Amino acid sequence: MKVSLLASVAALCAGQASAQFAQAAMMRFQCSQLVIERLDPLVNPGELQSPHLHQIVGGNSFTASMTPGEYDPAERSTCTTCSFSEDFSNYWTANIYFRAKNGTYKRVPQMVNLGLKGAGGVTVYYIPPYDGKTTVTAFKPGFRMLVGEAGRRTQKGMAKQICHRCEHNIEQTPFGGAPCTGDDTASFPAKPCPGGIRTTITFPT
Repeated sequence: MKVSLLASVAALCAGQASAQFAQAAMMRFQCSQLVIERLDPLVNPGELQSPHLHQIVGGNSFTASMTPGEYDPAERSTCTTCSFSEDFSNYWTANIYFRAKNGTYKRVPQMVNLGLKGAGGVTVYYIPPYDGKTTVTAFKPGFRMLVGEAGRRTQKGMAKQICHRCEHNIEQTPFGGAPCTGDDTASFPAKPCPGGIRTTITFPT
């Protein structure tokens, strides 16, 4: 089983038709894995052992303390794992593990999204609002955004922030439409997925 993680860093409006999604102007790029660490400068700032594990991608200045307004990765990083060398931002997600029958855990390997090159990591999408009226501006220095809750054990209140798609084949055909629509599920698929599992994390605009 393989997983392709998506980090959508601008909102994909829930319920939009797939045709509308396809026509929207957007920026899409790959960020390979930088490191896997028990660090979370947003939820557990300054702690060297966060209660949960993350895969981090992006700029090489990632650290346990990244105080908004004081620490700007764009200024401190000297290189990035993202395909756009100008993007020194950091993006991090939870790691997905497979639990075997004997109780042991094995990290699920990741694959690069179709048409992109890299080493695992995530695909980042920047998608503007669909209303045609909202003005899109650049993030201010030190900008932070958080989606999800590590301790959450129910789907209540998630509002399609995180969803999973069971791909039928490695070519990801037929196309399943916009993320978090159609057969996508809030929980992990309950059946084998020959083409892997595509996990989408949607951030608000």
